[in-house]
Amino acid sequence: MDRVEKIFNQNAENKAERKEFFQDEIEKSLMENFYESLDLQRVEFAGDQDMLFKLNCHYPQVYAIAQKIAPDNKVLQLAAAYHDYGRAFQYREQGDFNDCGIGSEHDHHVVGYNKFLEDAPKLLSKELPEMAIEDSLKPGGILYTVGRTILLHGLRGKAFEAEFAELSNYPEAEEVVDAVSLIDDIANGTQCVDYLLREGQERKKNVSAGGFIPDENQDLKTVSPKVMELFRESESFNRNAECKTYPDYYIFGCFLATRNLKNPTTREITKSLMEQPISIVSHDTKDGEDVLVSQEFENVIMAFNHLFETTMEEADAKEASKILSDYYEFGEIR
Repeated sequence: MDRVEKIFNQNAENKAERKEFFQDEIEKSLMENFYESLDLQRVEFAGDQDMLFKLNCHYPQVYAIAQKIAPDNKVLQLAAAYHDYGRAFQYREQGDFNDCGIGSEHDHHVVGYNKFLEDAPKLLSKELPEMAIEDSLKPGGILYTVGRTILLHGLRGKAFEAEFAELSNYPEAEEVVDAVSLIDDIANGTQCVDYLLREGQERKKNVSAGGFIPDENQDLKTVSPKVMELFRESESFNRNAECKTYPDYYIFGCFLATRNLKNPTTREITKSLMEQPISIVSHDTKDGEDVLVSQEFENVIMAFNHLFETTMEEADAKEASKILSDYYEFGEIR
């Protein structure tokens, strides 16, 4: 964590000399191809709200946070932009973002890593000398760092022990992986309210073996006492093991925000993101047909409170709102 704290605190202080003459060109070429690909995907997925959320909200915010906390660290910014490279391929195959277990053939980490290793040299082959590409693919290089970020983000202590052990030999790459993991967590916590209700309405897309929601509990509006206590503590917990109802799941989504409001390293940037306007896109019925409707909110806190009030028993909604308010105002429960 010390390395990640350094990135969050260094800003313009990060002005280490670049060692390889071709690095800037690799970054430039990859980024140009990345944005071209996003534009094509926006056309391809024009009718898919979940994929559009990734393209229009999640990817830009993760990239923007990386730019804000480390304006001179171009490799970190590149890794942040590409961290969910597997999502489009996953969505094409399945129509959802179900990883079907960490490390499975459907896991967006694995899909993205394999596709990136396949695609990056092709994207760069007409732009750069072959030696530049080969050197960057070596451990510690740009493509290595971006690829390892795609594979390992958010998974420290959960999976890929051998890969993390290897990564520790390359501290600059490890620093990027850990920083993007934290940035991704901040973005998820401050944006997830947009899709939480929609996911509850589309439960068939989210339930899988070992998942978090038993069929018989789909209509319950109560929060499990243990989940509420875990939310109050805002320490990490296992969603699949602890969440029994959709209100539990909504609490877990908000926990992603309160955990970063509680953390001194991420508190200020999380607060600033919580103050931004946001919309909730969900399903409704009009003239007997299912339609998507958008509700606009002045800030993320108001959106979460609306979610609590409309999906939970009154007492649970009030308690959840109080917990969120305390972490936003004070960084702790008062």
